[in-house]
Amino acid sequence: MLNRYRSGIATREEISFLEAWFDLADSEDDFITAENEAGFDSLKAAMKDRIDMKIANADNLQPALYRRIPVRRWVAAAAMIVLIGAGTLFLARKSFHQPAQQRLASRNNRVPTLRLANGTVITLDSTAAGKIASQNGVIISKEKDGTLVYSSAPAEKSNADQENVLSTPAGMKFKIILPDGSRVWLNAVSTLKYPAAFGNTGRVVELEGEAYFDVAQDPDRPFIVKSGARSVHVLGTIFNINAYPEEGVSKTTLIQGSVKVVYNSRSVVVHPGQQAICDPNSNNYLHTVNADTEKETAWTNNMFSFKNDSLQSVLRDVARWYNVVIKYSGHIPDERFSGEISRSSQLKDVLKILEINGVTFEIKENVITVINKN
Repeated sequence: MLNRYRSGIATREEISFLEAWFDLADSEDDFITAENEAGFDSLKAAMKDRIDMKIANADNLQPALYRRIPVRRWVAAAAMIVLIGAGTLFLARKSFHQPAQQRLASRNNRVPTLRLANGTVITLDSTAAGKIASQNGVIISKEKDGTLVYSSAPAEKSNADQENVLSTPAGMKFKIILPDGSRVWLNAVSTLKYPAAFGNTGRVVELEGEAYFDVAQDPDRPFIVKSGARSVHVLGTIFNINAYPEEGVSKTTLIQGSVKVVYNSRSVVVHPGQQAICDPNSNNYLHTVNADTEKETAWTNNMFSFKNDSLQSVLRDVARWYNVVIKYSGHIPDERFSGEISRSSQLKDVLKILEINGVTFEIKENVITVINKN
């Protein structure tokens, strides 16, 4: 890309990448390291030689694309892609197309669904706002923003034994307000099981996948999230659980309050800013570490967030969102990635950035084959 820039043949996107890199290095004192100093010096020299000429010759481009803006504001306004791999930083503007959740749902005909206790399945994306169902005194409604809300009718007695199941497809997340007022944001390819109304002794839900919980306080009725053999016990707090089966481990990240995570005969108490990791294949199968809470909850703001993540980990996240199957041909590249990318970006744009870091992709229908170029 830098050679293309020096030669005056860089595209508008490539110029934007490099300008943003320059701005970031200029504003962050610790951005330039021994590993990337040479690359930045080359970019700096190329900037001096080519940027004014390139912009002046780009008569068919809108000047606003090249206006120098402090990188923090540019990232916030343009939802930048930022990926660091093999010691190099790449940036690209968000692709302003149809939102990913709408595009993928229509392409694959997969939609969020609610299964009631009587077996009735409601397709949620095509259901209009308002009351959509009732179960023994519990009214289920959909708000204008798509949120699913459970509430009890005062004159009727609700049944706490009726299990409901909310499921999300690839490329879509969903918000639900449970009967006790607790709020849950369900990530893509996830399932939440819960009663239509909670009983008097406790509040128990089951999760497969990932969800962000804001639990209503009720000391007399502890809130428990079960995920396989693991369980998280809370009174009133905010936390995120990542329990996708394909990840092999589950992570409970605490934002506010206090929770206890239980697995087999061991339990740990998690404090704000910590994460409980449950790894059944490890001798230290349940332990706590300090957490990057912004990274772990970035999906709630429609962002991917990576921090020294392996290529396999990155692509599992991508696969769940874009509803694709990942296959590998030959040796799996030992690359690590850090940064953020909008989940509204097109899949091809994400793969293009990853290809810069020593891999290439072959796409056939919904199957992506990863090929190591090294």
